Amino acid sequence: MPRSLSHASSPRTSRTVRRRTLRIAAAGLTAVAALTLTACGQDNPLRTGAAKPYNPVQQDAKGPADGTPDTGAGTPATGGSVAQGGARPAGGGAEQASAKDLRRTAPGAGAGSRAQGPGRGGNAPAVRHSACDAAKIRIVAQPLKRPVNHLLLVATNTSGATCDLYLAPYLRFDEAQAPLAELPDSKPQAVVTLAPGESGYAGVMTSSADGSGHNGRTMTSLSVSLPGRDGKGSIGGSAAVPIPGGSVYVDDSAWVTYWQSDANEATTW
Repeated sequence: MPRSLSHASSPRTSRTVRRRTLRIAAAGLTAVAALTLTACGQDNPLRTGAAKPYNPVQQDAKGPADGTPDTGAGTPATGGSVAQGGARPAGGGAEQASAKDLRRTAPGAGAGSRAQGPGRGGNAPAVRHSACDAAKIRIVAQPLKRPVNHLLLVATNTSGATCDLYLAPYLRFDEAQAPLAELPDSKPQAVVTLAPGESGYAGVMTSSADGSGHNGRTMTSLSVSLPGRDGKGSIGGSAAVPIPGGSVYVDDSAWVTYWQSDANEATTW
């Protein structure tokens, strides 16, 4: 091969290679640019979205003025959340109990009920007062037409303080060694309490109407004592009580009822 031909083809070949390289580079840049434009026009799953402003709903720490939770219109006032679609969440029984507690503690709850203070009414525990003192109680005996052979004892509180009449009065006619027997069936459900000026009552059967009693005789004096809470001894000694008509016939069937708050209850036996 002649040297002139080999020398002449060398620069041409070099230029050809450079042109191809430039064309390849230009094609590569064009492809990259196209891909970049395509990516800018589509959503990029790797790109983080724009941050949205956070505006939390402010909660009122004080709650409604009436003290009950503000659950919104149509929302049950239960202690927990309510599941969507009307389904009850687990533990619904506990939430119902919480709702009852809330209603119970809410102002105005139980408007139909009344608070029971000390005394005889309601379920409030009875208040204990001092036992009535015979020296501060006026006791009188009244005759009764019905039932026959009966007396009615009336004990009126003449002191300035409330007191309790316990059990049955201790009655002795003349010089009897033991007080008159009490009638067990007449025991009331509660102790009789006397405010100043109030009275308690006890019925006395002096002798049996059918003549079943024995060892009867006429009595001309009567003394009455008031037992204490424990039924032992007496409070304030004994009071001499005049017998209606000056005397009464008493046999061994005689008895006295427990103290009653109503005269009719004392004369039903």
